[in-house]
Amino acid sequence: MRRSLFILLAFYFVFLGGSSYYYQFFPLRYFHHALVTVLLVWWLIKRLRRDEGLPATLLNIPLAVLVGVWFASGVAGLDWRMSLEHTWFLVTHVLIFFVLVDLIQRGKQRLVMETQFLLGAVVVLISGLQLVSWYFGLGITPESRFGWAAVIGPGAWLPLEMERLWLAMGVSTWLAGYGAPLVIVAAGWALTVHRQDYRRVLWGLTGALLVVTLLTFSRGGIVALAVSVTVWLLLEIIPRISVEGFSRRSAPLVAVLVGVVTVALAGVLLISQNPGRVTGDAKRLDLWNSAVEMIRDYPALGVGTGMFGRGLRMYRDPAVVDDRLSTAHNIYLNTAAEIGVVGVVACAVLALMLLRLWLWQWRNAPTSEARRRLVAVYAALAGVAAQSFFDNFMMTSLVSLFLVLLAYTVAVHTPPALVVSRVNRGLAWSALALVIAYGLWFVQVDRAHLNSQRSLRESDSDALQSAQVAAEIDPALRLYPLQVHFLAAQLTETNLEEALREYEQAVTLEPTWDTGWLNLAALAEQQGDYAAALRYLEQARELNYGNPGWLHWGRLAEEINAAPEEDILAAYRITLEQHPEQLPLSDFWGETAVRAQAVQDYSVGLPLDQQYRIAAAHEPERLVEMVPDAAESAVEWWVVGEYALTVEGDARQAVTAFSKAVARDWQNGDYYAARARAELVTDPDAAMRDLTIAELLGTRFEYPDAVRIALARSSQEIYELRARAVPPRVVSQNFEAVLFGRVAQFDVLPAMRLPGPGRVAMQPWYDIAADYEAEGDFEGATRVYRAILAYAPDETGARAELARLME
Repeated sequence: MRRSLFILLAFYFVFLGGSSYYYQFFPLRYFHHALVTVLLVWWLIKRLRRDEGLPATLLNIPLAVLVGVWFASGVAGLDWRMSLEHTWFLVTHVLIFFVLVDLIQRGKQRLVMETQFLLGAVVVLISGLQLVSWYFGLGITPESRFGWAAVIGPGAWLPLEMERLWLAMGVSTWLAGYGAPLVIVAAGWALTVHRQDYRRVLWGLTGALLVVTLLTFSRGGIVALAVSVTVWLLLEIIPRISVEGFSRRSAPLVAVLVGVVTVALAGVLLISQNPGRVTGDAKRLDLWNSAVEMIRDYPALGVGTGMFGRGLRMYRDPAVVDDRLSTAHNIYLNTAAEIGVVGVVACAVLALMLLRLWLWQWRNAPTSEARRRLVAVYAALAGVAAQSFFDNFMMTSLVSLFLVLLAYTVAVHTPPALVVSRVNRGLAWSALALVIAYGLWFVQVDRAHLNSQRSLRESDSDALQSAQVAAEIDPALRLYPLQVHFLAAQLTETNLEEALREYEQAVTLEPTWDTGWLNLAALAEQQGDYAAALRYLEQARELNYGNPGWLHWGRLAEEINAAPEEDILAAYRITLEQHPEQLPLSDFWGETAVRAQAVQDYSVGLPLDQQYRIAAAHEPERLVEMVPDAAESAVEWWVVGEYALTVEGDARQAVTAFSKAVARDWQNGDYYAARARAELVTDPDAAMRDLTIAELLGTRFEYPDAVRIALARSSQEIYELRARAVPPRVVSQNFEAVLFGRVAQFDVLPAMRLPGPGRVAMQPWYDIAADYEAEGDFEGATRVYRAILAYAPDETGARAELARLME
């Protein structure tokens, strides 16, 4: 029963309570706090009753010092309240490490390692389920609404694009960080077990985990594997050469070493060619630069435990912002930035002690198999250390594997100490007091969180009251008063002065909250205080070039002639460059000469097919001159096909041209969707197949569901396709998630949102409204026109129709 309970708890920590679900499902968060508190209190009391204290290792004192540094850094940092919450995770990880050490010292290492292999097998099964869902369209993940099996031609079975695995751990890099070290450990145990059936299972697990890790397409995962294999081979080669000299037995290992390094370098270079990786690398470089600046400004104790995400908002380059990022994507820089030089020294001492312990264990291993297992564990940890130059692994689900490997290194051949020192008993009592204190504190924290979540589901004054209760229970958490100001401003929209005061208090509380600055600007403009609105927009745009601050600063400055034309043009161009995923097709961009000039300047550097789409929206008379006389590239053939279809009305010629574009760029989903538009009349089955492929590959500027409307067979299907014709508007929750680990509903007011995708893209929603009106459902039509304006505030047609219905 104890074995089953241990395995059950391991599954819980890796796949539920210690995963990202902790942040996504709030009842799980409450349960996790209670469960961890009860388990750790029970374990500590059990040891203290036996007069044992914490398990004796050389790391006890350094770890106690590090815990002290975490608390000191949190108190001295940017937000002591959130640092205190982040430190709870670190404290629990330290205590889980001691629990694992205790088990291994008591001879339970087989249970610990077998459980880890079972978890690895579940990771493989979940990843396999993701692949099956993706290939056959089972709908288990959002990307598997359609499957490749339905569209791959006769005699072929390979898809046009491989799936990137992520489901088992929630993020592809996390899955790589879990799979890469476990590949090495499983291989080490496969080489050393005596039973043939165990060996087969472990080699099978090794191969499956290797495939899973490679299919994450994570460069960090490839680096981790390469470093682990390199360290392992070196630890095998060097002792042989030192004893025998270089011999034939060493030559194959050297050849394998060279091959591994070569293949790893080739893989990293190949993956790095993806344009998306280039953008990601620019963001990673900015994270590292920001970390260096934090270390310079907060050298002793850093910005605070877990506070890199908050500090980043003060240091990052606003031109390459990704609000989802909360770590430096480099554990060494992240550690130095958060807990300073003092913390780095403490961590360095720990690392040296670990190396010393491993060497002692390796030298005193009772058998060659035991020594080889230690080599595998050390090689796996070396891979983790290498991958940590590019990624941060903070979740318990991943850290648990690292803790298992560290505990094995520390305790595998070390029996429990017969004499327990006062220090270890004192540390155990301190840990018990700390866990109980945290458990009692979380009762209040979770009560406040419950009221905060309730405020998101309620409306008007009830929501405000729940938010106020949350702020009273946990006043130090700045998210709650921020939410109070936000909800109060919503309730006083008719009283502009009161709403402005609420937002002013909010941005004073959190100066990096760009949504607050944007909404302040909207209210100030509505009040007629254009100078204040421009100031607020300047604050918003300096925080993040990707928000609408630059756009509306340019719009307002142009309307009141408050800035030189060159500055306004620059503001519009920055907006366009920051949102390449949506071309400037809206009528908004043609309403003034300055905007039209900005669009023209921006489009010059775009591929020909994107230039053509922009011209079709604003300057259709230019289309004929954009059609190439002798098309060669994929984009040129797309232009030929689009002109043939939309201007000349020649669907067959369009299909031929689009097919040539597909043949030259067969992973571009937009080309399949374009060909489907041409095939609607000539070959509906081919159109459906192309639309499915477009959906599987992903599209940038085409809308597959809008094309499917012409193939629908019922009014209900037509309605559903129209409703899905444009992707949903995403309300970012990254600000509150990164700074507070919680969800809120902060939304930019419609007046400060970006323009929509244009009338052509929004037409299916207009059609829904027209159908409602034709049926006499004027309330339904009104709701749809309001939804159009919420999605695309620039839609003057929807505004006019809404005004007509409201008369």
